[in-house]
Amino acid sequence: MSCSEHKDYHDEEFDPCHLFDTYIGADKTISKEELVETPLKFFQNLLSSGSVKGEILIGLTIGSSVCHSFVATDFFKHIILLESSDCCIKALENWIRNEPGAVEQSHIVEFVCSLRQSTEARKHEQKTRSAIKQVVKWDITKENPLGAVVLPQADCLFTAYYLEVVSKDQDMYINLLKKLSSLLKIGGHLILFAAINLSYYMVGQHKFAALKCDKEFIQKAMTEAGFIIESSQTHKSNLKSQMIDYDSIACFVCLKERLV
Repeated sequence: MSCSEHKDYHDEEFDPCHLFDTYIGADKTISKEELVETPLKFFQNLLSSGSVKGEILIGLTIGSSVCHSFVATDFFKHIILLESSDCCIKALENWIRNEPGAVEQSHIVEFVCSLRQSTEARKHEQKTRSAIKQVVKWDITKENPLGAVVLPQADCLFTAYYLEVVSKDQDMYINLLKKLSSLLKIGGHLILFAAINLSYYMVGQHKFAALKCDKEFIQKAMTEAGFIIESSQTHKSNLKSQMIDYDSIACFVCLKERLV
């Protein structure tokens, strides 16, 4: 199958709950550790250090996962989620309302609680639901992806694996990053998790396209979008799978220095 025949994140074949179960479900080991657990340890340690703080966090990830929110809810009063896929918005709202059939994320909550040395996973899960104030459509087909929605500027912007999954080329990646930057205060922080050199991922029988990005390109994109990279970590992948092909997971902490 050529790259042009790969499915797109926004195609109707994309199933956010199946994506979650495939890579970070409770029965997964290596992929769950690499894609979620190790980055969440990084995020927890970062926020616990006090170097990134504020009241408002805006998050943009893929599928139905709210993993980062389980960490952020201890440090930010208000969490706003952005999502460009209608089916993912529905899946997120189902989880927030605790509706039957919503994706089961309790094992992620328990992992985060272990980082916090807490055993009150159920209480923390409900706290996270209450902290998420909005799920907002981020329509990347529009010049202004928020449309008529006006959001307060965030103290922290978090995104994981999103830009490489939705971008068709490097120019689109940088353009979307600049638009995300506009949601962040000067002096605020962007936390970005990236799947380095990801070119595809499978959901069920369907192969979905991704933009292959190395660390050098991401660093260049950050600079063009007005950020200074304060720190980063890279963790080489040990996953041997035909389902997904990233080389490593990189975590970036970036300061918004200027408007672009």
